[in-house]
Amino acid sequence: MPSELLFSPKQNRILGSLATNDYSRLQDDLELVHLELGQVLYESGDTLGYIYFPITCIVSLIFTTQKGGTAELAITGNDGLVGIPLVLGGDTTTHRVVVQSTGAAYRLKVEVVRWELDQGGELQHLALRYTQALMTQMAQSIVCNRFHAVEQQLCRWLLVSLDLLPGNQLNMTQELIANMLGVRREAITEAAGKLQAAGLIEYSRGHITVLDRPGLEARSCECYAAVKSEYDRIFRLQSDARGPGRPRPNPASVRHRAEARLQQSPHPEPKTAWDNAQLVHELQVHQIELEMSNEELRHAYEEADDLRERYADIYDFAPVGYLTLDPLGVIIDMNLAGAMLLGTKGSQKGRHRFAAFLEPNHAEAFNRFVDDVLHSRKKLRSESVLAANVHRPATNIRIEAVPDADGRECRMVVIDTSGNATRSKHQSRRDTDNTNTKE
Repeated sequence: MPSELLFSPKQNRILGSLATNDYSRLQDDLELVHLELGQVLYESGDTLGYIYFPITCIVSLIFTTQKGGTAELAITGNDGLVGIPLVLGGDTTTHRVVVQSTGAAYRLKVEVVRWELDQGGELQHLALRYTQALMTQMAQSIVCNRFHAVEQQLCRWLLVSLDLLPGNQLNMTQELIANMLGVRREAITEAAGKLQAAGLIEYSRGHITVLDRPGLEARSCECYAAVKSEYDRIFRLQSDARGPGRPRPNPASVRHRAEARLQQSPHPEPKTAWDNAQLVHELQVHQIELEMSNEELRHAYEEADDLRERYADIYDFAPVGYLTLDPLGVIIDMNLAGAMLLGTKGSQKGRHRFAAFLEPNHAEAFNRFVDDVLHSRKKLRSESVLAANVHRPATNIRIEAVPDADGRECRMVVIDTSGNATRSKHQSRRDTDNTNTKE
């Protein structure tokens, strides 16, 4: 148990990026495992049983030819997961998965991960974005192996591996590196000798220590920077996670999960009859407290439902437009006044960016405004012009916006300062009166 305290699932970039509710659902099902150098997690064609989230180890995805030749497709560490076929809808691997550097990882049973992915939530979005980054790494590796010298390939490989480890040392033989890169061992020996002579690395008996990282980056080709920038970009994106909400499978009963958590944090056992009586008393009091809390929660839920219905009407029939945008400016929610102002339907939210309704010369300024709101974390104001449509002419608007608590949504009040909304209401009223007169 002491060693387990050194590790946390949030040391993995995907698990660490999950929202609190999504992470809490997974927390009790995550199993810490220690992986040894050379350990094979999956052979080509194996059916996936677990999905691994490395934290201090590195795992290689390797393709092997019928004649025994090998080439590394990509490497995965604390920046991702092992089990991409499941993310893409499959259940078997097409390559070999081998531990390249000893360390720890957390794993989840496939049925739990499949349920989470089916919900279309945060885990699915992060896993798909990581898949995109992994594909970039694979493609860049092909280009690198085809056009760049072995020394440049070695520099790229060392840098990518170092990004996944806490220190500046790799435990790796030249023969293993040669197998990963798909080149002769002699070529790696020669390239490593040049880097050591230049004072960039120190190599001894399977231990590689990087002494001058900036120098190593200068010797590397553009492939390392391309892959790194793609990984950083992918994880900066925000998710709009939504799911159908079907029951979640529990691979273990609640009691089993509770016992597992008790073993992680054991409590002293009672030793005397008085201790037993005191423990029973505490349990009875705790049971009554839980029943009272449950009753209070039930009343709170009922009050929340009443408030939600009451304020839903106020939101929809407010005289000004209320809109919620994601970081890309896509409309994810709006009230009736907002839909009328834009000349669209509320059911079409999620299909349009708000900037598409503006005069073309105002769109870029508005996009900067949304970025400023989300990054400044405070209320900001702006003015813009809605483009003319069949319902109204071009309209001057004033926008007041605030971000949500997580900085993932921009919530706006949009006010018509041209008076077109009032004229539109009067016109609609006159059309209704004319219709009634004809009848």
